[in-house]
Formats: sequence, structure tokens, C-alpha cells
Amino acid sequence: MMKTRVYITVDVECAEERGADRPLQGYDVRVFGRFANQPTELGIDRLMRELEAQGLRGTFFTEALGSHTFGRAGLEAACRDMVRRGHDVQLHTHPIQRVADYRTRGQAPVADDIGAYDLPTQVALLREGVGILEACGVPKIRAFRAGNFGANNDTWAAMAQAGLALSSNYNPCYFQKNCAMRFEGAGAGLFVAPHGVWELPISTFTERGGGQRHVQITAISLGETLDYLEKARALGLREVTIVTHSFELCHIDSVSARLGRPNTVNLLRFRGLCEFLGRRRADFEVDTVGALASRLEAGEERAPTPPVTRRPAGSLRRKLARLPQQALKRLEASAGWSPPLL
Repeated sequence: MMKTRVYITVDVECAEERGADRPLQGYDVRVFGRFANQPTELGIDRLMRELEAQGLRGTFFTEALGSHTFGRAGLEAACRDMVRRGHDVQLHTHPIQRVADYRTRGQAPVADDIGAYDLPTQVALLREGVGILEACGVPKIRAFRAGNFGANNDTWAAMAQAGLALSSNYNPCYFQKNCAMRFEGAGAGLFVAPHGVWELPISTFTERGGGQRHVQITAISLGETLDYLEKARALGLREVTIVTHSFELCHIDSVSARLGRPNTVNLLRFRGLCEFLGRRRADFEVDTVGALASRLEAGEERAPTPPVTRRPAGSLRRKLARLPQQALKRLEASAGWSPPLL
């Protein structure tokens, strides 16, 4: 039986203004996790350390347009560090972050979902994002993930025109939110999308009681993630795509004072996932999205035909076990204290 490929993907991004009590969050706190009261960084460096401790590499979908607001230096430093350490950097966009301080400027926000724009504008946004990351020293960019998974079917066409081979946007968990992609030939793993683009969908499972939930570090328990991996392998699903963010391993207490702490629940989930994958190399292979796109473009690999469409089912027992964990996480966030884990 072939190994199941696992893609650990990190959306790397700052944050726009979101009200009087939610100011801009730049590279220091939202990407690097640099806090005045912490001895080590809790952002991308911590994620890379956890991966590297098990000999793994991640794919970091890195937001480019926010550099217009937050400055190019922070983006360059992040890209340089991720590339230097052997991780995969691909394109991520949040159009709203081009003018992330729109409230202070008295402006109306622009649409943040790339799928809200017409095809020529989507092409322009993608080309601009690629150009910014290339200027920051990122080698060949082949893949794209929209902020909020907010892509539509035109996004596949836009990617083809912009020279991007692989999309990782199709997310049934977000069909009622931001993701407007629909395709009859879609699979639960890698599939051929329209316009000659490949799609590596976000892994989701069917919740007990209905609905889809995606495999994201902050959204589900470690037990649910490992259960998903085992069930996906049993179903013959060749690819599993897991999501996290550059800021998920920390609580940000104060942006202005740069105060923050480890997010204990999320950190232990991510560490546990990496340790599991390190132990189970005979069954699971951690790949990068860029490497997959390169093989597909070179004709060294093809998407399964027909695509695997069955998705693992969630576990009611594990769902119920998740609920107190999420409550503990909220309590820790409000308490102002985290146990020493690093």
C-alpha cells in the first residue's frame, strides 16, 4: 500500500484593522510571534522548530499584498528564514490588507475574497503577489491559496493565466462562507480542475449531525486529526491537507505592548501531530505543495483517475472530547497565563 501524503500548510499573514479593540497586527506579533515577555518567538519559527524536530517540512502560504501596509522588510525577513531552513513558500493573498489601516484612513474596505473580483483583476492580483514574493527571494512559485479560501471557479482560470499550477482552495467546510468553487469532478484529494490547473483541496470530514469540518489545528483535537489520517489511509485517499496559521500557537494579549503567550492547546496539538508523523514514516509521508506541483508540471505524477470522493466520517466521541479542550483554550486566553511548555 502506498504511503499517504500529508501536506502541513501554514497561512502566514498579518491582520487588518477590525474595530477599535482590534488594531493592526503586523509581522512582529502575527507572523514572527515576537513578544516582549517571551524568551523565544511563537510564530513561524516555533512552527518550523516543531516540524524540524521530526525532520519534516511545511508549506507556508505567505500573504504578499499586506506588504504595502506593513512594509517589505518584515516579509523579506520571513521569506528568507523559511527558504533558508528548507521549507516551501507559496502564494497567499488577502486583498483587504493592501490598505489594512482603512478605518484609520476613513476608507471603505475592499473585498477580501479574490473570488469577488472579475477574471482580469484576479490575474493582476496573482501576478502582483508572485512578483512581491519573488522580489523577497522566494524561488519558483507554483501554488496559491486565497485568504478565507475565498476563491471561485474563475480563480482556476486566473491561476492558469498567471502561471500557477496548483490551487489549494477547495474547501467544503467553507461552501456556505467564502469558498465559491464548485466542480462535479472534485475529489477529496488531488484532482484535475478546469483550465489545466490541479486542485489540492483542504481535508474535511463529515461531522456527526451533519456538515463538514476541516482539518485545522485550532479547529479540531489532536485525536480527531489522527483519526482522520487513519481513516483517510483506509479509504485510499492519497493526500491529506492540514491547515494552520502563523499565529495559532500563541495568544496575543497586547499588540501595542507586544505581550503574548503560548497557546497551550494548539501547541500540544501541533507537536503531537508532528511526533505522530515522525513515528509513522512507514505509512505517512510529509510532502510539500511546491514539490507536488513541480512533479505534476514535469509529468512525473498524475492526479488519481477517477478521484477519490469519499471523505472520512467524524467521531461523536472525539467531537465531545474536543469541546472541553476548546473551552480550556478560551479560558487560558482570558486568564492571562499559560504554563511553560517551550
